[in-house]
Amino acid sequence: MQLKRIQLIGFKSFVDATSIPVLSHMNAIVGPNGCGKSNIVDAIRWVTGETSAKQLRGQSMSDVIFNGTTGRKPVGKAAVELTFDNSDRRITGEYAAFSEISIRREVVRDGQSNYYINGVPARRRDLVDLFLGTGLGPRSYAIIEQGMISQLVEAKPEDMRAHFEEVAGISKYRERRRETENRIRHTQDNLDRLNDLREELTKQLRHLQRQSNAAEQYKTLQQEQRLMHAQMKALQWTVFETQLSETNAKISALVLAHESQLTEQRECETNIEKSRLASHTLLDEKNDIQKKFYGLGAEIARLEQQIQHKQEQIRQWERELTESESLFDELTHQATAQTEQIEILTEELSDLKPQANDLQQVMQDANQVLHHAEQHMRQSQNGCDRFQEQISKTNQQLEVAKNNRRHYETQQQQLNDRCTHIQTQLSTISVTHLSDEMDPLSEKVDALKENIAEIQATIAQLSQSIQTQRTAHLDAQSSVSKMQGDLQKSEAQHASLSALQDAALQDNQAEAKAWLTAHGLTQQSQLGKIIHVEAGWELGVETVLGNYFDAICVDSIHTLDHALNDFSKGEITFLESGSASGSRNSKHPTILSVIKSCEKLPVWLSTVYVVENLSDALQLKSELQSGESIITRDGCWMGSNWLRVCKSQSSEESFLVRERNLKQLQSTIQQQKETLSELQEAQATAKSALEQLESTRDAKHRIFQETSAALTETQTTLSAKKSRLEALSQQQQRLKADIHQIESQMGACETALSTATETISQFTQTQLAESEQRDILFSARQEAESQLSFARNDAQVKKQQADEWGIRLSSNEKQLSVLTQSLNANQKQLLQITERRSALQAQLSEVHTPLAEWSESLQISLNSHVSVEADLRAIDARLQTEQNQLKQLELMRDRLSKSLSSLQEQQQNLRLSQQEMSVRQMTLKEQITELHFALETLRTELPLDANLPEWEEKVNSLQAKIDRLGPINLAAIDEFKTLSERKTYMDQQVTDLVEALEILQNAIRKIDRETRHLFKDTFDQVNNHFQQLFPRIFGGGQAALVLTDEDLLTTGIIVKAQPPGKRNTTIHMLSGGEKTLTAIALMFAMFQLNPAPFCVLDEVDAPLDDLNVGRYCQLVKEMSKDTQFLIISHNKVTIEMADHLMGITMQEPGVSRVVSVDMQEAVAMVEA
Repeated sequence: MQLKRIQLIGFKSFVDATSIPVLSHMNAIVGPNGCGKSNIVDAIRWVTGETSAKQLRGQSMSDVIFNGTTGRKPVGKAAVELTFDNSDRRITGEYAAFSEISIRREVVRDGQSNYYINGVPARRRDLVDLFLGTGLGPRSYAIIEQGMISQLVEAKPEDMRAHFEEVAGISKYRERRRETENRIRHTQDNLDRLNDLREELTKQLRHLQRQSNAAEQYKTLQQEQRLMHAQMKALQWTVFETQLSETNAKISALVLAHESQLTEQRECETNIEKSRLASHTLLDEKNDIQKKFYGLGAEIARLEQQIQHKQEQIRQWERELTESESLFDELTHQATAQTEQIEILTEELSDLKPQANDLQQVMQDANQVLHHAEQHMRQSQNGCDRFQEQISKTNQQLEVAKNNRRHYETQQQQLNDRCTHIQTQLSTISVTHLSDEMDPLSEKVDALKENIAEIQATIAQLSQSIQTQRTAHLDAQSSVSKMQGDLQKSEAQHASLSALQDAALQDNQAEAKAWLTAHGLTQQSQLGKIIHVEAGWELGVETVLGNYFDAICVDSIHTLDHALNDFSKGEITFLESGSASGSRNSKHPTILSVIKSCEKLPVWLSTVYVVENLSDALQLKSELQSGESIITRDGCWMGSNWLRVCKSQSSEESFLVRERNLKQLQSTIQQQKETLSELQEAQATAKSALEQLESTRDAKHRIFQETSAALTETQTTLSAKKSRLEALSQQQQRLKADIHQIESQMGACETALSTATETISQFTQTQLAESEQRDILFSARQEAESQLSFARNDAQVKKQQADEWGIRLSSNEKQLSVLTQSLNANQKQLLQITERRSALQAQLSEVHTPLAEWSESLQISLNSHVSVEADLRAIDARLQTEQNQLKQLELMRDRLSKSLSSLQEQQQNLRLSQQEMSVRQMTLKEQITELHFALETLRTELPLDANLPEWEEKVNSLQAKIDRLGPINLAAIDEFKTLSERKTYMDQQVTDLVEALEILQNAIRKIDRETRHLFKDTFDQVNNHFQQLFPRIFGGGQAALVLTDEDLLTTGIIVKAQPPGKRNTTIHMLSGGEKTLTAIALMFAMFQLNPAPFCVLDEVDAPLDDLNVGRYCQLVKEMSKDTQFLIISHNKVTIEMADHLMGITMQEPGVSRVVSVDMQEAVAMVEA
């Protein structure tokens, strides 16, 4: 049994569907810290049934689901699947026939886990049971995580024993023992509970026996009361029948009156409709006139509004004309005053301007001299500044040029080195062989996908067919079980009745039976088995013939003459054909009249008369002759001077009733057997079809898993090659682009280097010339500063004089300007007022013409409005007359409607009364039917003078008798019988439980014997292997396993180890590396005895030095012959040992991916 692959999706950091093929016996999982290597170990532990979130490095079971990253959203489900190769049939039981077994576990956010074995839903217990004894499990010695290797040897004795039980394969015995103990406890509880119930049932049976006698008397009175009650209901029904006839006559009279008034109402509604039509016509005419009336009113209002608006506008224009004339006079006066002020200011300005102009000229001359001095000073200063800047700039440019030359020289050297390195890399890249390898892989992936799609469709169809067939099989199985139960019940009843009949026929007389067998008379029928009696007479016939039922029926008694000489002990009765003749021509019937289909009867039966009851028998007694007798239906047998009463048996215990039931049961059993045979045949057919469908589905499922695994492996290989090809192509293009860029940069660098050298030479010569010219410029700037100071003082004095005269002149000019602007504004306003007066006068002259026309139109509209108003009043009068007539008709209709409603209400009341009486009649009839009587039969049987009060008194009298009986338990008889059967059943259950307890206790003792034997053998073998491996891995020393108790069922195990040269007393005194080596020796000792299918070692070698790592690797390599190893390690020595490497990367933060490498292929590729 080997692990083929591990599949993860959504589990911790493995968010994408990831398939990890386990291709060899030595597999190493490598990768940096935090990339998700240990998540694979958690996945294996989780899928094998781990239920503790703490053991999976989480707080809850939902923590194993991928929780998202900065670039990915969380997922809602996680799943892990392990696929095993079971070719060696190590897995036994129901899965032993499968060459490949897959286990799968899924969990969603709510923490609910689902388990699957070969795709079929299963329980966790099924999965755990599957691996019992194989060494696999969530906490077995096959999964050793980081830090657990030392805990193995430091484990408590009882925990160490658990590992040994798994190695010995007795963990399943412990589970079975626990289940057996639970069953014993449950069985004992059931036994105690049954004993309590039996005691309670015994008490109830004694109480129910007393109640059943009272219940019989109650049933008799109840039956009589039921008849009287039914007859009283029949009398009540007759009373209601008479009342119904009277009510029907009243309803017919009201119907005729209703029809008459309904005709009058319809005529009235016709007249109302005509009047309403006339009203609508007048209303339409009124609407037309009213529309014209409202139109004229609107026209009059419009004309009045226009005239009023124009009149208001004329008054506005006249006010505006008056205001314009007043404003014109005021503005004319202001303009005259402003003209006089302007003339005065003009004369003053003519005197001030010449003096201000002279002072201004003097100031301008001084400013001009100052301007020339400032300009000369600025030019000198600017010349110095520009020259100083030029000197600084020259120095900076010279320094920059020197730095550039050094930079370009360094850059040139770096570009040469980089170009050489890139050309070397480019020469090593080749992508042709990868492209050739990818084409067949792509074709293989497409073909596998098509196969998977076809297989999935087939599996889905087969699953649907299986579900349908399983339902049919379960239905058939249920039908078979039900029919088997019915058949067993019928056969049990038949056997019980047969036993009673045989006992009644005295089949237990061994001597008589031997004599009959010896003379060949066993095939002759007995009277009790061939006689047929009229129903109801079984007890009477059995009273008379009770001793003759075992009589042997023969053709002639004469043939027995010699045979009887041999009969020495016992009692036998014989009857021959024709023994009984008919009656003695009596007018009374004999018992032969109630016996059918039987010729072999005693002759004296013709003297036994039959009557119904003992009263009739007493009346007939005086007529009996010697030898004659009378039998009643209930078993009273009377002679002329004797009476025999047989009341000890019920009808169900009668021999003849049992015989009739036996024959009916025989027929029923035969039918049930035929039906059962048909059902079993149908069940077998359904089961065969179901097994065939399931077999086909399993085969398809195996093919699907194999194809899916091949597809995953091919896709992984193709994806890796695609990624490698893309990476190489991108690297090749990037290197070529880098070379081209470097060549361009080298050319530019060479040009810049030459330019920088020439620039340095030029700037050096410029520095010498600029130093001489700087001294000349500084002397000229000092002379310009002296001239500027003198000119600035003179210009200041001249400016103060000119400013004083300028202020006076400016004030007069501003005043003159304001007056001039005001005068011009007044003149413009006077011109506008003149134009507005002319316009207003023109508008007033033109407005009178349309005003006259509008007044004339208004008068015409007023006259038309008066005429239309008169027409409107006339049509209103006609409409009012018609509406009054309509109201009268409607009042008449309302009166008729009320009258009709009254008649309908009376009819409704009578019909309700009629319906109520009918319902009560139906209720009475149903009540009579519920009492199991027929109404017509009761009415026929009632006396003609019967009356309701008399029957009510009889019913009350019977009720009083029933009440005097007190509380009655009607179910006492049935309960007594049921409880008796239940007690018998419980007695049988107690017997069965006692036997089951003995069986379970024997099973416990057997399990303990096997457990002791297996544990002892396992301990001895593991101890021997441990003592041999310890010196090998340490290079000496000694170690042993010691039991803590003599009881092999409960003893714990401790580990004692002493490395070479040490005399430590406990394992806890060893170093971390020594504990690790000791645990490795113990683990491999267990594996030598019961190798697990695979073993997971998570950084077990971390505490070891290089020497011990070499010993550890050598042992692992030896053990890998029988066990697959999945080793997580950072040690190079351990990694080199592996045949197959699986790298875990986390290129995308928070997401783990797998890169698989076959070491042999990798070595071959490197050597090639």
